[in-house]
Amino acid sequence: MPSEKGSPTGQVIALTGATGFLGGHVLNALVTAGYQIKALTRKRQPSTPNVEWVHGALSEQESLLNLCEGADVLIHLAGLTKALNRDAFFDVNVAGSLSLFDCAAAQNIKQVIHISSLAAREPRLSHYGASKAGTELLLTARKWPFSWTILRPPAIYGPGDKEILKLLKATKFGILPAPGNKNNRFSMIHAADLAAAIVALIEEPHRAQILEIDDGKSRGYQLKDVAEALTFDGKKTPKVFSLPFAILGTVGVINGMMANAIHRPAMLTLSTARYLCHPDWTVRQQLLPKLKLWKPHFDLKAGLSNTIDWYKKNGLL
Repeated sequence: MPSEKGSPTGQVIALTGATGFLGGHVLNALVTAGYQIKALTRKRQPSTPNVEWVHGALSEQESLLNLCEGADVLIHLAGLTKALNRDAFFDVNVAGSLSLFDCAAAQNIKQVIHISSLAAREPRLSHYGASKAGTELLLTARKWPFSWTILRPPAIYGPGDKEILKLLKATKFGILPAPGNKNNRFSMIHAADLAAAIVALIEEPHRAQILEIDDGKSRGYQLKDVAEALTFDGKKTPKVFSLPFAILGTVGVINGMMANAIHRPAMLTLSTARYLCHPDWTVRQQLLPKLKLWKPHFDLKAGLSNTIDWYKKNGLL
């Protein structure tokens, strides 16, 4: 039975990044599970049952203290995925996270679940990866009064994602470009499955552990597997071709120069190109979480079908 606090265990969840792609899935999963949530937001949000919206940002300590006040668990999703330069990544992803963790400690948060990225394994490849590695160090290199878990997802897709949409649009022309080399391998996970795993970690804590998670496909995928999974309704399988780093990196350099000129960050930069062309973004099996309350629901074909249906219903594909 729900406790007097209204959640299955009497716990209140503080959540950052709730208005983003993954955050929306996590918020829905928490609400469905019956938790009370305090969610950080920069903009006014519609009223949502069991959700208290806290106006603020990672750069505003007062709002972070308010977010953490009365909460038992902090789920930290917020962070930059694109920025003008390395300093901007570190100002938000590292400095902002440090302020958040300090506030969590001050407000007696018991458990922190930090959503990092596989990019943190290779901090020299990208500014984003370096900032995620730096954020992980904030937890691993210091003794905190709360327990913590770091979760590194691979490529995330699902309803609401706009990045994979660009890739899928290329299939209309019968092609699927593979950054770097078409033999590169990568793991994937549907956002709804990842959200469910994050909720499961509340009830099954993996204290002081760095975890990696995927959809259960050992050794992940190559882009040809994605092409095959996209082949249904009588469509031809898209042709996969390698897009060498020399080309992708050159485009990234040009994008970076234009981004600095107009002061608007670009998604594809030289830093991003290095990350995209890395040959192995598969999860390490020994770091998979051991969860009794969770298993992935979507395999690649079902997950892509679910995602494409959402794109079509929303007029995006």
